[in-house]
Amino acid sequence: MPPSGQPATLIYNARAGSSARAPVPDLHRALEDAGYHAALHVTPGPEALPELLRATTGTVFVAGGDGTIRSAALHLLNRPDVTLGVIPMGTANNVARALRLPLDPLAAARAHARTRPRPFDVGLVRGPWGEDHFIEACGCGLFADILDDYGPHLAKSPVRALGSMLEVFTRQQPLGVRVTVDGQGVPSPPLAVLEVMNTPSTGTGLHLAPPADPTDGQFTLVRMQALNREPLLEYAAAMLRGTFHTQPGVHADHGQVFTVADLGQVWHVDTDLRRSAAPGGVVEIRVQPGALRVLSPAN
Repeated sequence: MPPSGQPATLIYNARAGSSARAPVPDLHRALEDAGYHAALHVTPGPEALPELLRATTGTVFVAGGDGTIRSAALHLLNRPDVTLGVIPMGTANNVARALRLPLDPLAAARAHARTRPRPFDVGLVRGPWGEDHFIEACGCGLFADILDDYGPHLAKSPVRALGSMLEVFTRQQPLGVRVTVDGQGVPSPPLAVLEVMNTPSTGTGLHLAPPADPTDGQFTLVRMQALNREPLLEYAAAMLRGTFHTQPGVHADHGQVFTVADLGQVWHVDTDLRRSAAPGGVVEIRVQPGALRVLSPAN
């Protein structure tokens, strides 16, 4: 447990899905119980984070959904003077799940009495469009196409999400791409899903790679062979149950550097979408071990 009253910074997204369950006074008290005295910054959006985090050192608690946590984390890469503490207040809370934190925000804040700094891996993506970083996952195929149809930066809508899923399932085109892992080619029949996972789940709680560990210095490549349309809904249900990686036609490989042929397909980098203007190149995905310092429960 940190010394009582240890200084910290609390970044609070009042628009997060679970903000009603963690009003600022209650969250402040929970962090006090954990041994931290946090200076509060309520943020209306990610545009306020660069200036705020540039001068911040020590422990930074981010109370928000995965999008807010990612926005903050990308400004803290390779900053050994800053440790990120996650307080989940979103819908999926994939990062908190990966760190084995309670999903109730007040319980998570109190749990930081027993957390310690650990390295957290980050992905570097180099494509024809430039460079990006990801915290959870990047890939192409069904999930990227669904995100593209849905529009991840529009207002959330379960009805629209279901419509996007059905639309993409109807017109799904298999990916015939060449793939390497740490310089070695891997069998790549026509694929419906290709995801490089840092965390076990991504998106709206899609559990694609339960064995993935964001602190082990490697990623998990998940590939699903193209299927007839009829079984796709069964595989979608398996994503939600956490049994996707055990389904027939799903393969996993572990490594640090991955390359995938770019044929002009849509890519997602966490929830950002990318597509090259001139297909024909290669997308490289590389792990940056321990590029973040995060608070996580001790083993």
